[in-house]
Amino acid sequence: LWITEEFLKSNRRTRSIYSVHISQLGISLFRGAYHLHGIEAKLKKQEQVFFEGGLVDVSVAWRDIFQGRMTTDIVLENARVMLTPQILDAFKKAPKKAEEDSKKAASKLFPVRVERIDIHNSSFQFADLVSIPEAARWRMTKIDGRASNLTPSAENPLTLVSLKGALFDKAFVRLAAQVNQISKPLAWKADVELKDFNLPDANGWLIQKLPLTFSAGKLDLFSEVKSENDKIEGYVKPFFKKAVVIAQQQHFISLKHFGIELSTAAINLILRDSATHTLATKALFSYENGEFKLNSAKAISDAIKNGFSEKIPEGIDDEISLTRDNQKKFTRSQGDKP
Repeated sequence: LWITEEFLKSNRRTRSIYSVHISQLGISLFRGAYHLHGIEAKLKKQEQVFFEGGLVDVSVAWRDIFQGRMTTDIVLENARVMLTPQILDAFKKAPKKAEEDSKKAASKLFPVRVERIDIHNSSFQFADLVSIPEAARWRMTKIDGRASNLTPSAENPLTLVSLKGALFDKAFVRLAAQVNQISKPLAWKADVELKDFNLPDANGWLIQKLPLTFSAGKLDLFSEVKSENDKIEGYVKPFFKKAVVIAQQQHFISLKHFGIELSTAAINLILRDSATHTLATKALFSYENGEFKLNSAKAISDAIKNGFSEKIPEGIDDEISLTRDNQKKFTRSQGDKP
């Protein structure tokens, strides 16, 4: 219990952005572990809770002990992350202080270097305001995953991340990533899959950003992206299935709105004429020196081909990877997944 009290005292003595409260601390001498129950982190000024953790279990990584390294494993269960623009602004306005707070918290809660983190039954939510009902927030639930090799070396530089969950409690989401923390600048590669997303669930957000809604349809999406030498590049493949892009009751009152109406009407035409009622394309993109580029001509061409002749295959294409220098001598630990 002294760890919790000391941590809270250190937060009171400094002008921290956020504070952390821990309800209970348990110790298991046989396992070489301790577990924290009821963790709550919140902004000090706004009193907004942005992290809740049901259980955090920290144990010695015995597999590394026999290799001459002292590291720990963390198991996080029933965690809940809740972000709003106000919370993000608080961290953006004082990034150095936020980084200092995080380092202090990590050094007190996890004094030994962390090798692996397992996440079970957790959730992430985003809302414009805390008062917005949970059912209307962008949310990913049932999150399970692992991040391994968090203490990399020159011989074993890649951190491996694998996550899966449910978007809006139903659509399946999977993320697989490799991160070379040794590389300067940081190099990483990620695969993303989204399956069976109900498009009308996005209407609450879309109507605020664009005069566009969906009255029906599903979305599958596949993407590969990597970042090396300060350049990001990749592709995204969306598959809109049996989608009706504009709800019949939607009204448009400007030239811009009218243009969007014509475009979405054309999309609906492609969907109706397609044998599978699916609109799909493959969009190549890159970001370098502050400039975002999208190969829109190819994306439109691929969409037309998919609608009438040549079908785009669903799934990850496995055509993007880190260079050999960023993957050298990496061997996956037993039990880790790509």
